[in-house]
Amino acid sequence: MSNRINIEPTKFINARTGHETFGVRIYDDYNQSYDNCWESVPDDDGEVFQLVLVNSADESISDMLDFIKTMQQGVYIGGRWYDWAWVKHQMEEYEKQAST
Repeated sequence: MSNRINIEPTKFINARTGHETFGVRIYDDYNQSYDNCWESVPDDDGEVFQLVLVNSADESISDMLDFIKTMQQGVYIGGRWYDWAWVKHQMEEYEKQAST
């Protein structure tokens, strides 16, 4: 089954007030979600992915992350492809930090 997961670092701007928040839009071929509770958006895609892992309380985001892990597939972050080896390393680093 093919399913492309996309993570787009995003600055959200309220059209009426101009208030800005930061986070990500995450979508695949079946669902979409967003998280706009970040202080800023890191330039490093590894840090972006780590923040997605930390803030994955949303069921849709959690399901997409589970799919990535189950299918051992890569992910697009800001339009750039990262293969499974990179994703696996990021997930292992997150699990190490979470267990301490």
